[in-house]
Amino acid sequence: MLEQIDQLMASVGLLAYLILAGAALLEYVVPPFPGDSVVLLGGVYAVRGAHPWWGVFGAVLVGSVLGAACNYWLGRLLARRFDRDRTRSYLGFTHARLEQLQARMRLRGGWLLLINRFLPGIRGAVFIAAGASHMPIRRCLLLGALSAAAHSGLVLWAGYAVGGNLEELTALFARYQRYVLLGLGALLAFFLVRALLRRARSAQPT
Repeated sequence: MLEQIDQLMASVGLLAYLILAGAALLEYVVPPFPGDSVVLLGGVYAVRGAHPWWGVFGAVLVGSVLGAACNYWLGRLLARRFDRDRTRSYLGFTHARLEQLQARMRLRGGWLLLINRFLPGIRGAVFIAAGASHMPIRRCLLLGALSAAAHSGLVLWAGYAVGGNLEELTALFARYQRYVLLGLGALLAFFLVRALLRRARSAQPT
């Protein structure tokens, strides 16, 4: 699939910027979409001189911010549904759990927003949670833009480091994503075990 996208981007000229922005947007709205792979192609083209680095950087930044905004407003919509009927649950998510999420996001959500672009698979959920928590949209999008800028800069730097070799760049980021997912899995397991231990202790008779 990546080769077909490579051929398409090479043949459409300036429309490649639109493809890059659209890929970055869809990566937030449709998490399984391989947006990172398309962004890597942009980094390769920037190194090869097919598209200037500032064009690639700007396209990915705009697409990422628009995708984050879509997820933010989705979170606001979900929160409004809970507010209208606090007795209902959506996909097993209750109003009580929403209030817990809101409290946590207001406390630590800024850090998650700042690193969201480096969290494959859950970056979109971070902005849904921010919207549901009614965090200020300007702050959310500013932190999202900073995260996207850092990620795009890393992609361009990696592209230069491997001399614009798409296979090497794709393999490099595949390893990076595996390590991140393993780290997230270990963190999730830690919090799950801690929650189970707390529940077991609270269930013990005093």
